[in-house]
Amino acid sequence: TWGQQKITISLLCLLLQKFVPLSSSCIETFVDFLVHDNIELRRYATIGIRAFCRLQKPPRLYVEKSLEEIFHNIGKPLPAMMNDEYCPGDRDDNLWVTIDDYKPPETQIEWEQTCFLDKSFHGYYTWPKMIKYAVNKRERYTLNNIPENVTILYDRFIDKNFVERVAQFMILGEDEDDSEINFNKTQFVMFKGLFRNFGLAFLENFMEQLYMLIHEETKEKQAGSHRVAAEIVAGMICGSKYWTLEMVSQICSLYVIIEFESSKKASIRFFPN
Repeated sequence: TWGQQKITISLLCLLLQKFVPLSSSCIETFVDFLVHDNIELRRYATIGIRAFCRLQKPPRLYVEKSLEEIFHNIGKPLPAMMNDEYCPGDRDDNLWVTIDDYKPPETQIEWEQTCFLDKSFHGYYTWPKMIKYAVNKRERYTLNNIPENVTILYDRFIDKNFVERVAQFMILGEDEDDSEINFNKTQFVMFKGLFRNFGLAFLENFMEQLYMLIHEETKEKQAGSHRVAAEIVAGMICGSKYWTLEMVSQICSLYVIIEFESSKKASIRFFPN
């Protein structure tokens, strides 16, 4: 019964950690429950897929550079304060960490050489002599380099019909008695993990669903459709961290097309003549 399935899958969620090896049948069960008729099983399945994406996350590529080399690449003079001196606050030598004078790179080499610091304390008090940061390029799963347990997720989400069913079930994910429909963080993190691990592999399928969700005509489904669309877009944006410049440019161009089509349709509604 679905009650027994709920108890079983809830216990399986507790075992989703890197120290416990998971069988392919376990992953297949979670994926199948994404399109189950029972909402509780779908919620547990979303938690499971989110965990799988985290456990299967490809490693990041790190590089360690001296402060002198970093400042030379951005065309800034070397700061006088390093390690032994402290002067908290905004200064001329740490404005480059903000978007104060940021210039987007035009080539992949410039994109990889750009130092994006995800540690907010760097430069605020003082500067270390060496800085370790992740390069704007990371390994992703491809057809030539993909483990068997990762193939299960790839084979299902590469199917347009499966992605469409998942999106439609997520629209119905909120209780009808709720006065407002809230952003689902679990679904957002699941989408983030899919785009982080697989890059542009599922982009076409999700962009097609995204267009349909944004242009939903049924009034009762509009709020849920827009919520799912927001979760997908947020997952794409956060999952695109450490993508190549070409991949980021491609996804940005698709966003512009959807925005243009949405604005065009809105104009037709307001000005039918």
